Amino acid sequence: MMSMEITLALIAVVLSLILAKVSFVAYKKSHLRPALYLLMAFLLLAVKKGVELLQLTERVERDVGLAIGGLEAVFLILLVLALWRR
Repeated sequence: MMSMEITLALIAVVLSLILAKVSFVAYKKSHLRPALYLLMAFLLLAVKKGVELLQLTERVERDVGLAIGGLEAVFLILLVLALWRR
């Protein structure tokens, strides 16, 4: 039986991949840079949640807190770049 944490992490990975696909379609149609930033941000979020999921399932035994924190920071920077109005 899967724990609630693992289930939520899987849902987050799936949703971030769906949002990355939507961002990719938007970028292909518009070629706007913010859509590209969103694509990268959602892919990065999927990687981050994947690493957290591996840690939850004990497939990664090392402490990956620093890497996860760095991925979160880059995700937020990309999100700000996508939403920044010039």
